[in-house]
Amino acid sequence: MTWDLISLPLVAALIGWGTNVIAIRMLFWPRKPLNILGWEFLGVLPKRQRELAKSIAEVVNDEILPMEELLAAANTPAVRSKLAQLVAAGLTEKLRRFVPRFILEPTEEKIRAHLEDLVASELETLLGQVAAGLSRELQESQLLGQLVEEKINSLDLLQLEQLVLRVAKNELRHIELFGAVLGLIIGLVQVLILSIF
Repeated sequence: MTWDLISLPLVAALIGWGTNVIAIRMLFWPRKPLNILGWEFLGVLPKRQRELAKSIAEVVNDEILPMEELLAAANTPAVRSKLAQLVAAGLTEKLRRFVPRFILEPTEEKIRAHLEDLVASELETLLGQVAAGLSRELQESQLLGQLVEEKINSLDLLQLEQLVLRVAKNELRHIELFGAVLGLIIGLVQVLILSIF
């Protein structure tokens, strides 16, 4: 009787763990349809890759990375400073083509600094206006979501599986262990019930 009381929780824990391991594996396997007694088996990701890609794209586009917030995050003093430097350098380069060298050489640094200041003072407003208009267009076209969807759909099943495992490996392992713990608890409750009755 003692062995039965010990083995029942252990077997229940093993069954709980094994069930969750199989369920997690069935997210990915079988990768190709498998017919058994008229039933077709196919892993969740292989069967629903397109639908999952579309759902993930919608969530990324609407919730995780809304274009307005993404563009607003890029409108920082550091970005504006870098843009001002690039614009000023580009304009100074254009001036070299049209202004004689003897005139431009002594004043080039002052011109560049003045251009940087001028561009930097206008960039915050301009970037805000561009971001507002551009974010509306990008949101309506759902460009970011389309890019995500195309990328997920372009992955083969092995790459998709590796991606999911890289993101959720620890969580999936915890689900497996939770199955064992839950099975153990159920087994202990069964032992308790058998002991009482």
